[in-house]
Amino acid sequence: MRVILLALVHTAMKLIKSNLRTLAGSCLALATLLLIASLGQPALAQSQAGVAPQAKPTMETRSAFATRIETELRERGIDARVQLDGDQRDVLRIEWQGVSRRDIYGFVNSATVRGAAQPIGFRSIVFATGAQRWDYDLARESMVWNPSQL
Repeated sequence: MRVILLALVHTAMKLIKSNLRTLAGSCLALATLLLIASLGQPALAQSQAGVAPQAKPTMETRSAFATRIETELRERGIDARVQLDGDQRDVLRIEWQGVSRRDIYGFVNSATVRGAAQPIGFRSIVFATGAQRWDYDLARESMVWNPSQL
């Protein structure tokens, strides 16, 4: 009888231990999921907040953007002419005598251009001098160089 009682107690202890492990594992998994969910919500809210105030892709917003870019270039001592081009006025055309590849690279990778040009509807940026032209496709992030402007 004592052996049977010890066996029953041993079995019960195993069951309790096993159930406690399962319960503890479940609680840990639930706590982890709650932590991940609580950390993810502020990031999502911030990303949505960053998207919400963006200007709509209209010709007026693109025109204002072009004017702002021209003003900034002139304030830096660069005599450049910035205008809208293309049928949909979705090409930012910059006529800049003496522009270098380094200038173009810095311009297309600037926070101003990278963060704002495509969301307001620009497809590409064209840099032109009297003898050369560079076409930068914003969607593909690729540049095409033409030795002579057509």
